[in-house]
Amino acid sequence: MGCHQGWQPTLGIGVEIMKLGYDDVRKMAMNYGADLFGVAPVSRFDGLPAQGHPCSINPEAKSVIVLGFMITRGALRGVEENTAWHTMGAGDPVQPLILVKTTYDLTRYLENLGAESTPLYKHPLELRSQGVPVSKDKPAPDVLLNFDYAAMVAGLGQIGDGKLFLTPEFGPRQVFSIIITDAEIEPSEMVWYDLCKNCTACIDACPSHALSMREWSEMKVMGKDVRWHRLAVESCLICHTGASPNPYLATAEPWRIAAACGRACVAALEKRDVLKYKYVNSFRREES
Repeated sequence: MGCHQGWQPTLGIGVEIMKLGYDDVRKMAMNYGADLFGVAPVSRFDGLPAQGHPCSINPEAKSVIVLGFMITRGALRGVEENTAWHTMGAGDPVQPLILVKTTYDLTRYLENLGAESTPLYKHPLELRSQGVPVSKDKPAPDVLLNFDYAAMVAGLGQIGDGKLFLTPEFGPRQVFSIIITDAEIEPSEMVWYDLCKNCTACIDACPSHALSMREWSEMKVMGKDVRWHRLAVESCLICHTGASPNPYLATAEPWRIAAACGRACVAALEKRDVLKYKYVNSFRREES
């Protein structure tokens, strides 16, 4: 069901939006350039505050599509070797272009079928509710979705103990975009992954001790408690091992995939051989 019980599907060029199948939309997303694809019905967001609910953006929303884009392992190589940090920068230089273009193309595909669809790109949650509500029944702008929550309920992965989102394909090496649509799309299976085994590799690698060994943060996901080691953002911000400042808010959690914690996570997951994508050579050479 969508946000409003009485909503009826519109028709676009002869196609009933209610009959859009998971495989059909996934095929289009992958053809456009996505590496990961998941769909969550808006019911999986029940219980969230209005400031983070997709129906606050589109009251007729039925489905939330989450697209994932691989960060190439080679983009981390120069940082790992401490020889060429420009290989990463704020991420693989080509990857953000693919993310925006693919998300736009899939949004346009859905709208051509008559389904209003809203593309979203990740912003720090600290920017929620900075404005003034226009009425008592509406949350203050900006409404921002928690991308980790959305990716979880779309069946794509889990939040690891080090507060990095992990997928069975790439570990922490991906970024996400979201499309909220009033099309009712067959949802992904809800999977509770167990990729992170509390190996503490991310904690041990952090030079600024930003991840607490004893304190935890948590949130509820569909009634289940999901937790991770508490991250002290103020300590994380002084990291000089590959973390990139958040481009939208300097005091927000930095982008940590290329930081010591993120690269340690990549190495640990590959060493345990739990990821679907395999490489000829190990990410991290064993020290002699």
